[in-house]
Formats: sequence, structure tokens, C-alpha cells
Amino acid sequence: MSSSGSIKFGTRTIDYDVTYSDRRKNLAIAVHPDKRVEVVAPADLDQHDIQEILREKARWVVEKIEWFDQIDRLEAPKEYVNGETFLYMGRQYRLKIMRGGEGPVAKLRGGYFEVSVPLTAPGQEERELVKDALWQWYLNHAEKKFGEVVRDYAKRLRIDPPPKFKVKYQEKRWGSCPRDDVLHINVRIIMAPMSQIEYVVAHELCHLRYKDHSAEFWQLLRLIVPDYEVRKETLRKEGGRYVL
Repeated sequence: MSSSGSIKFGTRTIDYDVTYSDRRKNLAIAVHPDKRVEVVAPADLDQHDIQEILREKARWVVEKIEWFDQIDRLEAPKEYVNGETFLYMGRQYRLKIMRGGEGPVAKLRGGYFEVSVPLTAPGQEERELVKDALWQWYLNHAEKKFGEVVRDYAKRLRIDPPPKFKVKYQEKRWGSCPRDDVLHINVRIIMAPMSQIEYVVAHELCHLRYKDHSAEFWQLLRLIVPDYEVRKETLRKEGGRYVL
């Protein structure tokens, strides 16, 4: 047995399909990569109750849909060849491979990422060396810059001492706040302008107070980032460019 329906969340309409199961005791919601919203519900749960639960989870559903929208706009993977462009804090820099150096080591000089590699490295090996050097550069600089922002916004939230954080590559999240309260921040966000970096860091810091996306969470975030909605939307639109 199945059915379908829709609910409103702000100006957005969320369409969903329902499958009923005698085996389920609780309702489950899934958002698929094609942005289809699927609900699996207990056989005795009526449509009104399903819609009430969906309204409670609507913000989460929309965030998942927006994430898949962003994935659809991801740029092609980098090839790590001369002339390719890479972003750092909102600005574009061209890659210049310097053969015959002691590397691999990356430096930002003028309008270029200069990466030194040994002269003897063949094609594919050279690309791997360039990739490793650039990733290490990004990780080092992200850790320093994120540390500054974490300390700044922790002070605004009166969190003392500032929480620990880890810089890591994440495919599906710009940041996260696990149960151990050590923030995880996606290295790729260092490619974004400072306004978006601040939004991600502030967002995760607020999760130290509120683990969910409750009204209280968004109120706290607005207190320290009054224009967070603009920054969030800009990140949603531009995040597909932040590819390493």
C-alpha cells in the first residue's frame, strides 16, 4: 500500500511518497540523490499524522535537497596540470608547476600556486606529487585560518576555552559537531570567501549549545551572524566550485 502528498515549508513545496509497512513501528524519512522524498510509515499511521511529522522535519528535508542540488553543480575533479585554477579564500590562482625543484612543495606567490616537483617525475606521478603538495598546503593554511575564526566566534559565544577542531575532507558536510564536541571543518571551505568560512564555523560552534536545528539554535546563530541566511544561501549556490 502506498500514497503521496505534499506539505509547504516557507515558499517551498515538498512532495513525498509514502510506503506503508506492517513491520515498522516508527516513521522513517529518506531524501534520495534525485531529490525524491520517501516516507516509510507504520500501516496504521494516518495521513494527518504523517504530515505533522514531516512538517517537524521539513527543515532537515530541505537541507538534504539543497545538498543534492549543490552536488549536481559540482565542478569536474581537478587534473593538477599547468594553468588550472584553484580557489583560496574566494580568489582564483593559477597553477604553475616548477620542474627540477626539491619538492614536492607548494607556495602561493603573486597570482599563482607554484608547486616544485623533481624533474624525473613522469606524467601521472607528477600529478600525484602536485596534488599531495597542494592538499598539504591547503590543510596547513586552513588549520591556521580556521583557528583564528574559531577563537573569534567562541569569544562571542563566551565559550572558554575555545573548542578543539579538526580539519578534514568531507564530501557531504561543510562542518560537523560530533558528540565529543571536537568540531570537524571541511578543508574545502578554505576555498570560499571569509563570510562563508565564518558562517560554517559559527554554525558548528552553535551546535555546542544546541545539537539540533531547533528555533533556539537559529536564534543563537543569528545573534552572532545576523545575516547568516544570506551567507548560507551564497554557500549553497557557490559550494560546487570548491573542488580539490
